[in-house]
Amino acid sequence: MTTYFKNIIVGLWTVLVGMRVTLKYLISKPVTVQYPDERCDLPERFRGMVKGDPDKCITCMYCVNVCPVSCIALDGVKSDLPKKVVNLEGKEIKKLKDVTKFDIDISRCIQCGFCVENCPTGAIYLSHDYENSTCSREDLVYHWAKK
Repeated sequence: MTTYFKNIIVGLWTVLVGMRVTLKYLISKPVTVQYPDERCDLPERFRGMVKGDPDKCITCMYCVNVCPVSCIALDGVKSDLPKKVVNLEGKEIKKLKDVTKFDIDISRCIQCGFCVENCPTGAIYLSHDYENSTCSREDLVYHWAKK
């Protein structure tokens, strides 16, 4: 008979301990982020999706050669009128080729940042986009060149 009442007291005690934890989290500031409506603040050096700007690209092929997984495809044709592009140091570079193909396969990319570090004009950059889910693999190949 004493074990019966002892079990009731222990059960009530455990409920009170559990309610104490619940009440503590009820009063404190919520930690959950309501995702579609709210976004987490990303660090400045966050490595998101690789994006490209064909207008800045001089078709130097540095990004293609340095990529460890070969996810970048780049091609260009000789331009009739050479344009000038400003590099990251502020100097002007002649753009002798027009970009005809600038494809990045995000499904193969490992976001290492080698292509971004070696691009002299900043034509490739790591964005803060992290929502790149699709229903097919073909949608993960981004064609940045304007054909």
